This record gives sequence, structure tokens and C-alpha cells, in this order.
Amino acid sequence: MSFKHRSGRLAAPIAFALVVGMVTMGTGVLPSSAGTKKIPPHAKVIEGLVTAFTGAESFIGNVLSAGVYPAAASINAAGGILGHQMGVVTVDTRGDPADALPLVERFLGSQSNLVGITGSDGATMVQLAPLFERAGLPMNSQAGSSAFDFNRLKYFWRDVPPDITNGVAMALWAKKQGYTKVALVFGTDATAQGDLPGILAAAKLLHLTIVDNVGLTPDQPSYQSQAATLLADNPQVIMTEEDATTAGTFFGDLAQLGTVPPIMGDSGTVLSTWMSAVSSGIGVSNFEKLVTSVTAQAAASNQADSAYHTAIRKVASKLVAPATQWFNDAYSEACYDGVIIQALAMQAAKSVQPSVYNNFIPKVTTPGRGVKTVYTFAEGKAALAKGLKIDYVGTVGNIVYNKYHNYYGNQEAISWPTGVFANEKTDYVITAKALGNA
Repeated sequence: MSFKHRSGRLAAPIAFALVVGMVTMGTGVLPSSAGTKKIPPHAKVIEGLVTAFTGAESFIGNVLSAGVYPAAASINAAGGILGHQMGVVTVDTRGDPADALPLVERFLGSQSNLVGITGSDGATMVQLAPLFERAGLPMNSQAGSSAFDFNRLKYFWRDVPPDITNGVAMALWAKKQGYTKVALVFGTDATAQGDLPGILAAAKLLHLTIVDNVGLTPDQPSYQSQAATLLADNPQVIMTEEDATTAGTFFGDLAQLGTVPPIMGDSGTVLSTWMSAVSSGIGVSNFEKLVTSVTAQAAASNQADSAYHTAIRKVASKLVAPATQWFNDAYSEACYDGVIIQALAMQAAKSVQPSVYNNFIPKVTTPGRGVKTVYTFAEGKAALAKGLKIDYVGTVGNIVYNKYHNYYGNQEAISWPTGVFANEKTDYVITAKALGNA
């Protein structure tokens, strides 16, 4: 039986039936229109990496760094953008809007030669996106918040599938495996909560029963009472996301009670730190047998992968070791592609001014007749110099934006038969079309 065809009929109405918000423009006044400042010839241009490096969501900074720094290295190795080398400046949002807003406003008012933004974390992007919009700075975002599903911001571009599709994919994977009783265990932080709307709506349409919905306050010393309550409800599978420390504690408490149901992590759990914590909590053999993850599908290996891996090795000292752990991280890859796309748009526009090159972003990512496919910044730069139109196909494949500046890729369910990060086995693929991409 081919579940792929059945899921295509179920997932589309699920995705489109969900009620989601729309990002609106902020009403505050920025201290500077950073994106309209004239950039001197041959001056270093700056990519702002704005995300959480401390706090409960600090892991996001590590993931995005593994995309931005290698991208800048690839760009600079190819001679830079129109005579400009690229640098990276970071801003720590601390995963808290109250901290992030004044820090980012100060950054935008003081930083010269900003050409783009990468970020942010799920806890602050809704508040920060209007600031970048008013500053006229293109931003490639890895925030999955549903607030951007029907985005109207001119400068916002999302390079990963929305969280809602990850949640729908998890429900479909549970249905395929024959589960009917599901427990939800998610951290109470904004990033961890992102998939829940998709899971809940899909579960209802797929007739899955939610027997427990546990919100874990991050980094508590014990979750024994929550673990005992969950086990009493007899779930067949636990769907989950939380930070590594919280995960290690909760699932360790669960294992001490004697029973560990199958565990299904979302895309936010496909991290070596999370895997290590859960493996320590429940034991390696249990991890290998019981844990699966649903995440954005990595594209087939291509020349973009080779360029990315080379660049990672060049900037390994700036990344969390081992650097090789980022080779197949879908979010780091998307981040890398987003910066390369910005740079190619500048080359195509013959301008590093954000207000000019922003409109060229879809012009370097859309396939068509007479359009040359390129896989690296160097290849795209050379083709544009010859007057050719290009379509950049990156490490995550071809990022083609819809009218809301969103990209929908495939999702996949993976298992870890050896318990080793980046040594996964693909069990099931849920296509972007099946998830309701219009």
C-alpha cells in the first residue's frame, strides 16, 4: 500500500484549513534606515547574524553560525561581491523580545555597511521582522512561526518550511505507523511551541487522540510528576521538542519509571546535543529502537554540498565542534543558501544596496527556459558576468519562493539505527506538494 498517495489527499486540506496570523508593520521609529545608507566602493559589507546565542534558545545561534560563516567564506573565496568582501557581525537576542528590541535598534543605528540579515529565533522574529523591514534590510529567516505563512513584508524571505508543515508531517508519520493515542511533550518556550498548531489540527482530521499535552518549563531539576502522569495515560508515541537539558532530564525521569514509549522528535530535535542528552537519559539501545525524527529533507548531494563542506572546514574555528556535525543539518544548510542567494542577487542587480538588490532575490532562484542552473556563488557570479540568467540550486535544493516569500520543501521521517548523529536512515518522505504547497 502506498501511503504517499493517501497522505497527499489528507495533508493539503489540513495545511490550508489552519488559521494563521499575518505579520503587520511596526509603528515605532527606527534610529536609522540602515539599508538605505550608501556603501562606499570596496568597503567590507556586513551580514548581520541576529539570533539567540544565550538563554534557552542558545542552540539556534550555533545552527545559524554554521550557515552564515561558511557562506561568507565561500563568497570571499570567489572574490567577493562587486569588489566587496563580506564580514559577519552577530547580535544576541537572548531569545527574549524585551532584550532583543533595544539591542537590535542600537545595532541598526550604529552598524555601517549592513547589506542583509540572517535570523532570528522563534521567540523574537515576529517582533524584529518589522524593524528590519523599516530599515530596508533583506532578511533570510529560519523562523518557522505561522505568523509568516501569509507574510506581507517586502524584505522578509523564509528559507525553511513553516513549523506548521513539520507538525502536519509528524501527524502523518504517526498515522502511517498505526498510532492512535499520542502524547505531546513540548517546552514552553516559543520555538518549541511552533509545531503544535499543525500537530493538533492534523491529529483532529486524522482521528488521532491526544491523551496528554505536557508543557515543560525549561531546565527544571525534575519532571517526575509530569512523566508519571503521561505514562498513566498510556500513549503509543510521544511527540516532542525541548532544549537538550530539559530533554535529558524529562526522558531520564521517564526511563526511571520503567517504561519508555516510542519518541518522535520534530525538526528542532535533530541536534547532536539533544540526541546525546536523550540517549544518556534512556540508554543508547532504547534510543536506537525508539527515537525517530521528522524534519526538512536534505536535498540530493550536489556541487553546492561540496562547496559548503569546504567552507565549513575553512571556518571550523568559529563553529561548535566537531564542524562535521553541520554537514547535513538542514537548517544550517538553508541559512548558508540564504546568504549565497543574497550575494547572487547583489551581483545580478549590480548593486550592494539592499533596496536595489532585494527585488532580484527571486530572479536568481527561479528556474525556467534559458536559465542556467548554478550551484555555487562562484559559478553564479561567472554566469551573471556573461549576461546569463541564473537559478541557484543550493544545499537544500531549489529554493523557489511563493508570493508570500515562503519556501516549502519536503519533510522526512528518519531513524537513528546506530544512535549516531548524521548517521540517520530515511524511513518516510512527505512531499511539499502533499503538505499543501500552493
